[in-house]
Amino acid sequence: MKGMKASKALNPDGIPSFILKEVRDELCEPLAILFQISFEQCNFPTSWKLSHVTPIFKGKGKRSDPENYRPISLTSPFLKIMERVIVEKLNSHLELNNLISDHQHGFRKNRSTVSQLVVIHDYIQSTLDRGIPIDIILIDLLKAFDRISLRKLIHCLEVYGIQGQLKNWLSAYLNDRKIAVKVADTLSTWTDATSGVPQGSVLGPVLFVMYIDICINAISQTDFGLFADDTKLLGEASASSQIESDLDALTEKLEEWQLSPNLAKCSVVHFGRQNPMETELEVEERRYRWLQESKGLKDFSEFSLSRFANGLHNDFREAVRKLKD
Repeated sequence: MKGMKASKALNPDGIPSFILKEVRDELCEPLAILFQISFEQCNFPTSWKLSHVTPIFKGKGKRSDPENYRPISLTSPFLKIMERVIVEKLNSHLELNNLISDHQHGFRKNRSTVSQLVVIHDYIQSTLDRGIPIDIILIDLLKAFDRISLRKLIHCLEVYGIQGQLKNWLSAYLNDRKIAVKVADTLSTWTDATSGVPQGSVLGPVLFVMYIDICINAISQTDFGLFADDTKLLGEASASSQIESDLDALTEKLEEWQLSPNLAKCSVVHFGRQNPMETELEVEERRYRWLQESKGLKDFSEFSLSRFANGLHNDFREAVRKLKD
């Protein structure tokens, strides 16, 4: 509880988290008993199954377009505390058994967007040093967090060797949830959440990474980088057939798991002096546009350093926040 953000926002419990921080010592023992009962019986207080979803403007595009908003879920702070206990067990199991692809840099300890960019930068540098031009396919998924199949996600747990009481608790956690949209002080009617993982939850990102990892196993011929669902296929420009084959296989796997590329945001970037002849990459009637005719390593380096600086800035802010707590 000490690490919780002291928010005054009202969640479905009606208890803001800053109050919990003030009485955390008194709550430790009763919460431990409550969590033990929840885990043993796979049962939850009603308010733990409720989420207030607030649409947050992404900062670009028309405010009148719903597509330009990101849904953020506000859930019970009591549930979040228990999620932190569960996610520690889950991450330990996944990392100790090397169950998540080493290409995945999202929501993992000692990994970040910066570490992903460093790996990709090294690949580009070493390949260009050999005089070989490169194509990178940038793949963005359409509403990926919201479209996760709960049935398939529970199957994922078995694939990763998560069984017994932990699997049963996670299954109960995912099912029978309800959401309501909250804008200012207005709350919509409650509706069933029949798919997706709760955005803004503690467990959601880890469960999402597990789900995506099943899909990226379809990639077999090209290198790739991954941050959550943000996928980059990397290949020599002369080996376009291999890139297209992997892109085709990945797309089929994604659709099998109820996900699909957001073609409006998917693109191809070319690195090297030899410019690409194509203006589009077409795979099974899907057209991936070229982001630009050619991109130099210097441009990519500047972009990487900018992201690195932003990453350090965020790390410093988080460190200061923890010191204040």
